[in-house]
Amino acid sequence: MDFNITTEEEAVVRHVAALLRTGASPTDDDLADELGDEVRPLLQSLLDKGWLVIEKDRELTLSTIARYAMSSRRDIGGP
Repeated sequence: MDFNITTEEEAVVRHVAALLRTGASPTDDDLADELGDEVRPLLQSLLDKGWLVIEKDRELTLSTIARYAMSSRRDIGGP
């Protein structure tokens, strides 16, 4: 897992985490509809870095390590 994420990636992670807390199961299309297509490269980067994982039906969720990093909040953010 790559802990170096950009400010924009961090905002997407926080947004996905907030959606998950409400019980939503967002897909990449849901997020693109809500935030615009410019979110797609950020989602791909977060998938590549291990922050997001794809579950059934293309639903996105935070990886186990990302959930821990979000809860501790000291491991997130870029240099």
